[in-house]
Amino acid sequence: MNTQHKRYCVALSAIFVSALLIVFVTTASVSHAQDLRLTINGGQTKGAFNQVASGWAAYITKHVGGITASSKASAGSLDNTRQVDAGKSQMGIVFASDLHDGVKGIGSFKNAMSNVRYVTFLFGSVGHFVVPADSDIKKLEDIKGKTISMGGPGSGSAKNLTKLLKHVGLWGTFKDVYAGRKSSDQLVNGKVAAYNWHPGIGSGFIRGTTNKIKIRLIDLGAPAKESGFYAEFPYFEPTKIPAGVYPGVDQDSMTIGTGTLMIARADVPDDVVYKILKSVYSDEGKKFLAAAFGGRAKQMTIANGNKNLVAPLHPGAMKFWKEMGKNF
Repeated sequence: MNTQHKRYCVALSAIFVSALLIVFVTTASVSHAQDLRLTINGGQTKGAFNQVASGWAAYITKHVGGITASSKASAGSLDNTRQVDAGKSQMGIVFASDLHDGVKGIGSFKNAMSNVRYVTFLFGSVGHFVVPADSDIKKLEDIKGKTISMGGPGSGSAKNLTKLLKHVGLWGTFKDVYAGRKSSDQLVNGKVAAYNWHPGIGSGFIRGTTNKIKIRLIDLGAPAKESGFYAEFPYFEPTKIPAGVYPGVDQDSMTIGTGTLMIARADVPDDVVYKILKSVYSDEGKKFLAAAFGGRAKQMTIANGNKNLVAPLHPGAMKFWKEMGKNF
């Protein structure tokens, strides 16, 4: 074979390989473009809601065929309920308290959120009312005249505590501010006397505060019980934060707890919600999610699956949970 012929063959091979690559990339792009796209609303950047939403989105995209999911930061539970209802996102993470009020159009919701549907319980969220260990706030009523960070502006954490404080008659007796993730630094610097956060037990955010100062947790459970709060708001329940969960907090702390839930918009196809649940509750799914957001994933069990069912169940979720032996 002469040199000119060899050059011709090499050139022809290069063209052939390039053509194959173009076909492959184009086919992959078209296939990806045809995927159903889902946006899952989380919460504040670096917060628990965002970690969970990101974990779900990554797993769905990688393991559930025909779906490309992404997570989106938001103001939190209230915002997520409204955005899913309005179709700005297809799924979202919310507190049971906000979902309950949203579907009824009460509390912080002027209109009923008729397009949101329950999918699954994720993990329990509990109130943490954090003060410095040497604070003169010994019980909840001691907040009178103090500056308190309620959580993030418009957040479910803030709304949950607001419900309790209004119910026990303390609302308006203190200065409320909404420092969000700056709450910890403001407590350390003395700008606020206490802050409220409503994550799962063992929150990294609160552990971060204990790295800077010694803290105590104020009992929210006693005033809730004594005032009839649980009867008035049945989606809350007495919850114990065990001693030793947070460094330096050496005694059990009673507080209020509610469920953190995944919701979907009603028009998300039934088979999509069913496939997602089937996949995330597989052994592979639970292992992936445990790596993505830690101990919270352990509460995602079949037994807990339809806990805090305070809204209409999505038909795709209904199919899955009935297969799991749940009765509705």
